[in-house]
Amino acid sequence: RKVLQEGAKYHGVWLETQPMGGEMYAKRNMEVALNNILIFMECQRRDGRMPGMITYNAPWNGLAVHMDWMQGDFFTIPALRMFYHIGRDMGYLRLLYQSLKDFDNYLWKYRDSDGDGCLESWCMWDTGDDNNTRYLINRVHARDNGAWNGETPPTGIGGLPLESAEYMAYSYAHRDALAHISALLNNGEEDLWRRKAEDVRRRFREYLWDEKRKFAFDRDGENKKIDSISLANIKCMYQGIFTQDMADDFIREHLMNPEEFWTPTPLPNLAVNDPLFYLDAEHHNLGERMELVRQYLAGDAMDNSWSGPVQGLNMQRSLHALLRYGHHAEATMVGCRWLKTLMRCDRFVQQYNPFTGSPAPGDEGYGPTLLSALEYIAYLHGVNIEEEHPIWSAAQSPHAHEYALQMYGANFRLRCTPQEALAERNGIACFRFTPGVRIRTDGSGVPEAIFGMSSQAMPFRLTYQGQTFSATIHPNEELHISGNELVSVRRVPFSMG
Repeated sequence: RKVLQEGAKYHGVWLETQPMGGEMYAKRNMEVALNNILIFMECQRRDGRMPGMITYNAPWNGLAVHMDWMQGDFFTIPALRMFYHIGRDMGYLRLLYQSLKDFDNYLWKYRDSDGDGCLESWCMWDTGDDNNTRYLINRVHARDNGAWNGETPPTGIGGLPLESAEYMAYSYAHRDALAHISALLNNGEEDLWRRKAEDVRRRFREYLWDEKRKFAFDRDGENKKIDSISLANIKCMYQGIFTQDMADDFIREHLMNPEEFWTPTPLPNLAVNDPLFYLDAEHHNLGERMELVRQYLAGDAMDNSWSGPVQGLNMQRSLHALLRYGHHAEATMVGCRWLKTLMRCDRFVQQYNPFTGSPAPGDEGYGPTLLSALEYIAYLHGVNIEEEHPIWSAAQSPHAHEYALQMYGANFRLRCTPQEALAERNGIACFRFTPGVRIRTDGSGVPEAIFGMSSQAMPFRLTYQGQTFSATIHPNEELHISGNELVSVRRVPFSMG
């Protein structure tokens, strides 16, 4: 079975990375992308438990399916996207429905051990946040308790289990997708899953969301808030559990805040002003707690620390997290800074210094970093396809460039100069437009929506079928064609940073 591995020193597929990584690779190899989804469903345990990781080690172990710690869950959204990529295969969709239903049932059977309606993480590796200081200061670490497994919760270990915003987000994504699939299958359960998804979101907001600080905080085993400003919130956005106002507030107050996550190389996993921020022995905010942290750091802390460095995996997640809430202009700003860092250092490793952009001394060829670069390039200067709808993106640039994509049996090409972008399908011009926007079309190239992706309001012109439409478009604004005019239908608040 050919799959896309995580890369660098990670020889295998992890639930927190590789369904997402495989789907991002679909425009280059559809077979590999599908395999990265199927392998997790085919190795799912009968009680619904998904493998946290799958490895292959020949000739000694062969295929090894790991059912110990959870290792995150970034399966649902890419798995649903694959349904559209492979031509709406209904057999695949039925398999996915049962898989997500079983996994969600497993989580609620075992991962709400105190019955308070909030799912739990049971160890450091359950979320993939290796060497995170919020665990280390409580003596939860890799050597003794990083890999808690089974269906019995930990007791007496550093405040575990944790009431987890991240795990609530996983369940919300399951149920939201199950509602979507139910509508496609016409099985009569769409409303049921919508209600179940909203139940999770409601509990998330009342129990974990801090309305004053505009942030979702985990709680410890005694239900006390863990006061750490972590980028786990962008994982929650990726899964869709935030409401629009929660996402807008988090982005304004935290993500685009230069004192927290909007660093020269964005987005560190802990806010740089957080008391638990740790980059290395010389650069941290720990004070006397540094001795405790040093005692429990795992040996690979310099190239695998989720306490301060910018993680390529977070950058891979960030684009979808921002776009699903309409924050196109912020995605442009994040992508431009990220790509400048990668161009400057010319190394694709796991993590980077948020202040200098220097790469950690890790192995070259880390898949999430490579894929995040490819996705942000396509977002800024190319073509993506979402649920069979091409999206043509032309960020403002002083350089001319072209981007080509072959997918869904068609050839898409975007030709850009600083003044104008030309969209072509199968060699035929579809429309011309002013750079600084994204345009979503149907499969044949008919414009449906225009999104403002620049950080300033700008004059915009679209020429389609011999007719020219003009308007001023603002950051994060969505325009539609209505008769002979461009009409604003939505405008999400923009946070400059």
